[in-house]
Amino acid sequence: MLTSSDFLHAQFLDNPFRRYGDTRFFYPNLAEQRKVLEVAHGFIADQKDPSKNLGVIAGPSRGGKSMLAMKLAQTYFNFEHRGQVLGLYMNTNTLTEPRHFLMAVIETLSLPSSRSNANRIDSIFERLDNSDDQLLIVLDGPPIDQDYLEQMLDWSMEHNKKIKTVIFLQDINNNTSNIGSLNQFLGLYVPFRAPEVVEIASLLYARMMSAGHPDPLKLIPQETMFNLAEQAHGSLSEALRLGTDHLENILEELKGSLRMDAFPFRPGKAG
Repeated sequence: MLTSSDFLHAQFLDNPFRRYGDTRFFYPNLAEQRKVLEVAHGFIADQKDPSKNLGVIAGPSRGGKSMLAMKLAQTYFNFEHRGQVLGLYMNTNTLTEPRHFLMAVIETLSLPSSRSNANRIDSIFERLDNSDDQLLIVLDGPPIDQDYLEQMLDWSMEHNKKIKTVIFLQDINNNTSNIGSLNQFLGLYVPFRAPEVVEIASLLYARMMSAGHPDPLKLIPQETMFNLAEQAHGSLSEALRLGTDHLENILEELKGSLRMDAFPFRPGKAG
């Protein structure tokens, strides 16, 4: 198991191939992801047709949806200024009860806690109705309970699109059947493809640069980068796993050579 000191010895400030979401390593040069963000920002800024306040972005499994969702929401994280869009990111796989969804919204809006879901809904509506703020909910995965989200979007129709939601889903034959009755609010549907080999190789290189290495190709040659990218078959998480395994082998070899250098004598050279 590699430690932070192992990465430092190899001229890294951090592990460049972490597989959990970390927007420090977001790579904006993936064409499809850049397009998705541009379209999503346009949808969020659009105040036309108040009945269409839901966007769905659908991509392949392990194709970078979570990183995209976090990056989109992070753009609107704002805890000091009012009269702006306040962003909230939620991975729905971590939500076990509908109240957890509402409690996250309550926290984003800096509201006191409430004892019931009905009171939570009322306080959310009152807070937004009495300010210039808007709320952006970014869901990474299908909603755990559509009823409360439907109530919020329905209220938003009558209140100048004060609440907008973007849901990131796994692409299933270009349809939105897994959002059920929320389809009535759908104003944006954007499918995106898996990244190409050259984009994945560029991502691996960019991550190594972002983690502080001055010359990534000296450590992992370009040909090796492309081989790892090809083996990933369009999956960013698989590319990061392969990159981690390869990097660990390299760093273990470096650790071994450092240990050997620490010995004053070499086998077969005793005087």
